[in-house]
Amino acid sequence: MKSNYLKRCILLLIWMLPFTSCAILSVEKIPNSIQIEFYSKGAGIDFKAKKLVEEFIVNYTETNKLSIPYTIKKHGKEGETTFVVDVSSLSKSKKKKFKEALLVQLKNAENYRIF
Repeated sequence: MKSNYLKRCILLLIWMLPFTSCAILSVEKIPNSIQIEFYSKGAGIDFKAKKLVEEFIVNYTETNKLSIPYTIKKHGKEGETTFVVDVSSLSKSKKKKFKEALLVQLKNAENYRIF
């Protein structure tokens, strides 16, 4: 009797898995891009860090005379946002420098992931 109940519970959990929202599962890999995802743990995102990232991208492109297009994808109810930065026009070393400079800007930020 217990094994049937356990089997049904496991099947129900497996069936429900696609309907659950999980930030890790929702990230789609986009080639030649850097993605900065701001997520929430129930109290909103780090809005200061979000603004800092946007200003950093604009300033970095102006300072280094580069064209680095980006898009902002908003999702969730608490400001969850993903920046998708197209770095396809940058060389491997410039991509690395850009990502390192971005990490320096985000050293005090909370609730973010970089892909």
